[in-house]
Amino acid sequence: MVEEKRDYYEVLGVSKDADEKTLKSAYKKRAMKYHPDRYKGPKEEAEEKFKELNEAYSVLSDPKQRAKYDRFGQAGLDPRMRATAHNANPFDFFSSIFGGINIEDLFGGSGFSNFGGSGFRGSRRQQRSQPTKGKNVELKLKLSFEEAYSGVSKKIKLPFYQDCAVCNGSRSNPGSNLVTCNVCGGSGIVEKRKQDGMYVNISRENCKNCNGTGKIPEIPCRECGGTGKSKNRETISVKIPPGIGDGEKVRVRGKGNPSKNGGSPGDLIFIITLTKHPRFRREGLNVVLDLNIPFYLAALGGKIKVPVLGAPKQKTVADLKIPAGTQSNTRLTLKGKGFYRLRGGKKEVGDSYYLIRIDVPTKLSNEEREALIAFRTAIRKKKHS
Repeated sequence: MVEEKRDYYEVLGVSKDADEKTLKSAYKKRAMKYHPDRYKGPKEEAEEKFKELNEAYSVLSDPKQRAKYDRFGQAGLDPRMRATAHNANPFDFFSSIFGGINIEDLFGGSGFSNFGGSGFRGSRRQQRSQPTKGKNVELKLKLSFEEAYSGVSKKIKLPFYQDCAVCNGSRSNPGSNLVTCNVCGGSGIVEKRKQDGMYVNISRENCKNCNGTGKIPEIPCRECGGTGKSKNRETISVKIPPGIGDGEKVRVRGKGNPSKNGGSPGDLIFIITLTKHPRFRREGLNVVLDLNIPFYLAALGGKIKVPVLGAPKQKTVADLKIPAGTQSNTRLTLKGKGFYRLRGGKKEVGDSYYLIRIDVPTKLSNEEREALIAFRTAIRKKKHS
C-alpha cells in the first residue's frame, strides 16, 4: 500500500501547470522559510518539512517523473526514488538549486548541522576540507593605439606572492613532515558558538592556523618562514595580440591568487583599456580621422600625404587621392590601413577612413583676393550663359 502523502503541488504551493522557472522559484522561497533559523516551530518539524519539500521538487522538476505523477499519483512513482529524494542531504540539494551557494553560508553555519540521524551531519566539513582553486585576479592594462595595433609583450609584476620555490607552498621544510593541526584537530574547520537568548548559533570557517588543510608543518620552511609564499613577487610576461580592443580580456592561466589549501592557483585576467589617440578614432578594426584640406584642393583634386597607423614610434604615411569637387563631410577610404587581427588562422584587416573638412582661409593676399573674384565672376557667367 502506497503511503499517503501531501500533494506535491500543494507542498510547493504552485498550480499543476507551473513551469520549471516557477517550480524553482517556489522551492527557493519555501527552502528559506523552513530553515531552522527562520522556522518558528520545532527543529524536527523543520527537518521533516524540508525533506518533504526536497521530495516534491525532485519529482516535479523531472519531466518523466512529473508525467507519471500527474497520471497515476504516488502509485506511479518508484518508491526507491522517493525515498532517495526524501532523505537527500539538504546541503547538497539546496546548493544545487541555489547555484553552488550552501545554505549554511546564508545563515551563519547553524541550522541543519544540529539535525541528527538523517545523514545531514558532516556534509559541510567534507566540502571545506577539499582543495579549492585560488581566486582569479583582474587587473586593468593600459595600451596605446599603436600597441593595440601591432601587439606587444608587457612585463607585469604580480600584485601578490606566489608559492615558495623551496617548499612549493607546503610551508614545510624539505625533508620534514606535515602533522595534524592542533587548533582544528585535523578537520580544517573551526566552530564558533554564540549564545543568542535560548539558542546557540554555530558558525564554521576554515581554520586559519592550517588554511583549512588540517595539517601544519612539523618544521616550518626556512626560506619562507612557514608561510608557503615567496618573499619576492614574480614578474611575468604577457603577450597582447594585435588588434585587441578596448574592454577585451587577456587571460594568463595559473597566475592568479594561490590556493589557501593546496588547490591550483587562479588565473590572472587583464582588462584592456586603450588611451585616446590625438587624431584617430576606432570603429571595430577600422579607424577614422578628421582631415582638413584647403578649398582649392577640394575643388581641383589631387594627392596628399596622410597619416596611417603603424607600430609604436613608427611614423607611417600613405598617399590619399582627393577627387575634384570633393565636398565637406565626404569620407574617403584607404583599404587595409586599419587594425588587423588573426581569427582562426585568418587575418582580418580594417580600413582607414578620412572625414574631409574644408578649410576656408581667414586672411587673403591681394593676389589671392583678385584670383577669387575672377573665379566668382567666371562661375556667375557660366550660370547665366
